[in-house]
Amino acid sequence: MVNKSDEIILKGRLNGNQKNRLVKLLDMMYSPSELAGEIGFNKRQVYRVYIPLGCPHEKDSKGRHWINGEDFRNWIIDLYQKRVLKHNEAFCLTCKKPVRMISPERKQEDRLFYYLCNCPNCGRRIARIITRGKPIDDKS
Repeated sequence: MVNKSDEIILKGRLNGNQKNRLVKLLDMMYSPSELAGEIGFNKRQVYRVYIPLGCPHEKDSKGRHWINGEDFRNWIIDLYQKRVLKHNEAFCLTCKKPVRMISPERKQEDRLFYYLCNCPNCGRRIARIITRGKPIDDKS
């Protein structure tokens, strides 16, 4: 069973331009449409992705959502931080999670070195890049 904290969330990721706009958010309450306009995505993404994932928000007496810009920025940065795979793991694009590599084959194409193996859950061929450039000694 995968812990909720270990689960990698792929929905709602921001591109580089949108991440740069996060800095401009103020410590004030934004409506979902204002927030979407400031960052550069559709307001439906707030309702379909961010609120179900636990985005910090408040509802007023009329049922409207309000999101603090500073809290949203901190929440996004924390939720979508870069995950580090363990030495014996690769990321399966079908399972959408890191999986343990079982009997990986070491491959080389020009100056690119990588491991190639099958996902133990779904059977997909997955690769994990070791290094680019000069070869390294692999003593594992």
